[in-house]
Amino acid sequence: MRIFKRLAPVLAAAVTLVLSSCAGNKGILVKTPDLNVPFEAQIKIQAGELEMNGNLKRYGTGIWAMNAESPETLAGLELSYGDEGVKAKLGELALDIPAENINDGAVFAQIFKAVDSAAAAEELYCSDTEDGKVFSGEFAGKAYSITFDPETLAPVRIEIPGAEICGEFENFRIMTGEPETGETQVSETSSVQTEISE
Repeated sequence: MRIFKRLAPVLAAAVTLVLSSCAGNKGILVKTPDLNVPFEAQIKIQAGELEMNGNLKRYGTGIWAMNAESPETLAGLELSYGDEGVKAKLGELALDIPAENINDGAVFAQIFKAVDSAAAAEELYCSDTEDGKVFSGEFAGKAYSITFDPETLAPVRIEIPGAEICGEFENFRIMTGEPETGETQVSETSSVQTEISE
């Protein structure tokens, strides 16, 4: 009985803390893989009539690479996207597009900006749906949503409805190491606490 009397105030304080921390929450605070880290994934993009598959890499905010694998007409296309613009290479052909000449409606640019926008958020409040945990955000006045796998919490889908863009991620992995050295390695994300080794 004495133990109960001693523990009662502690228990009451703990219950109050738990209940008050949930009040007014917009959704469920999900500890997702930190999107503000280098990662890579296979992506299938649907934008209007365009369908494309490829390997996508994010090295940091505004620094991306994409290697197209299909359709056949785009297979082998390599895109490097950064602050200075886009470098595109297909076989022997290479093209540099300055940042000021990049169309804001470009499919890749919109996907990159949406993910960068989510990566900049300190906390991702998600809604539980049948498809997974969904985070909704906005960049440059455009709404987007990112769906996370309910078990691994890795991103599996991105949608930008106003631009009719949908991307499906597979094999999401966090990259470790320094991209500049050419020694970047890839590691599986088995849990949401996976971090970049420095």
